Amino acid sequence: MDVGVLEWQPRPPTRWIDDIKRVAGKYAEAYTLRKLADGSSQFACKHCAGVFRTNNCFTQHYKQVHLKERPRLRACHLCDVKVPGYMRAFHMEQHGLPAPTCGSCGKKFAYPHQVLRHQKIYHMGEKNFPCNTCHLKFASNHALKYHERTHSSHKPFGCEYCKKCFRWKKSLKTHVMIHLGVKNHQCSICKAAFVQQSSLKYHITKKHPGEH
Repeated sequence: MDVGVLEWQPRPPTRWIDDIKRVAGKYAEAYTLRKLADGSSQFACKHCAGVFRTNNCFTQHYKQVHLKERPRLRACHLCDVKVPGYMRAFHMEQHGLPAPTCGSCGKKFAYPHQVLRHQKIYHMGEKNFPCNTCHLKFASNHALKYHERTHSSHKPFGCEYCKKCFRWKKSLKTHVMIHLGVKNHQCSICKAAFVQQSSLKYHITKKHPGEH
């Protein structure tokens, strides 16, 4: 045991079950809680060398790395390949079918209903919400606020593992997967796995042209 580190092995809850579960977490038996000399805590995974600052970070790691939880796969109606929803548009393009695309901005989606929802939020109706920086107008305040981040240097989403910050929560989530060692994007042909969807697309284009 490291100097200045106290370790606590979570025990199966007996009394006050709800409170204990809330504090220790659903996967309490899978980690060792270390109390550091400065008063902070570390969640050390019992299955690997991973150490995490919060129970939430440990839980993400344990579920995705050790329990091998993967995105739900959906069968293609044109072939036998199963792909996660976020890869559907890319897969259908391999069959020569264009991805559902917004005619106003060119953004691509997995399903047609996503295009309609996007258009209602960002393009339909009177555009009464102007950007003070570039004077583009938007159909909702939500769309305006989302757009305004592109003009700001403010990056409110910070990584717990390093000092890198991001404008978008989605970008932070993708970045954290690198620290957690999570590779959710798996090739359905050779089973190679990647952290980012863009890496999987590049892999398929280079390694399996015409196969997917």
